[in-house]
Amino acid sequence: MSDEHHADEERTGGIQVISRAAKILNTLGEHPQGMSLGTIANDVQLPRSTVQRIVAALAEEGFVRSEGTAGVRLGPTLLRLVSTVHTDVIAIASPFLKQLSETTYETVALGRASGMQIANIYNVVAERELRVSPRVGLNLPIYGTSAGRALLALKSDQEIRTLVGETLEPMTRYTVRDIDSLLAKIAVVRQSGISNENGETVEGISTIAIALDTFLGLYTVSVLAPTTRMEANEAQLREALLHCRAQLTGEIGKLGGHKK
Repeated sequence: MSDEHHADEERTGGIQVISRAAKILNTLGEHPQGMSLGTIANDVQLPRSTVQRIVAALAEEGFVRSEGTAGVRLGPTLLRLVSTVHTDVIAIASPFLKQLSETTYETVALGRASGMQIANIYNVVAERELRVSPRVGLNLPIYGTSAGRALLALKSDQEIRTLVGETLEPMTRYTVRDIDSLLAKIAVVRQSGISNENGETVEGISTIAIALDTFLGLYTVSVLAPTTRMEANEAQLREALLHCRAQLTGEIGKLGGHKK
């Protein structure tokens, strides 16, 4: 009986350590600029000594790394795992994105947030003479793109203020330039579920986007088109984009055993 009790204590202790490590990794994921041990301890509400022991164990396996004054950041082992997940998402999403491109006859892109930027990780370029062809790996300010604002709409206004600051660097003459204007745009996104921008990234190009909140992470799907075509066909493009989101969320949800 004592052996069983000891085994139960070990299991409970192991689960607690895993839970605490997960909290620390989640907190570091929200602060890519790095965090001190004291700040981590405050955020996860654990003693600094406990955080220090767990961080040291995670560092040995490469899940975190300490960079002196920059503090603790996510490490290469975890980032490689994340990269694998992104590869899996692309494999899952690509048939649906190709279908969306064929339906709309426009370019479609899959994106994800990377700190203050939105990264283009995959796209399907439209098969037509006048088309938008974004570069895979392209990073753009999260506040000036429809995809970025679709993801920002999942955060609170205060979280957005903390992330992007009060003054925004414009990419074109149409780019939103201050936090209050950005928050007004995001309020509209929260109501409709769809984000749009007209010439804020590249003049003459417009995009609409939705956020994908899945168990594999947060992603975006965007439709990109010359502004004149976007204005003429926006209603149909929105309908096709929402249909694609329903299909993708269902497919990814089923893989995780919980369809959304």
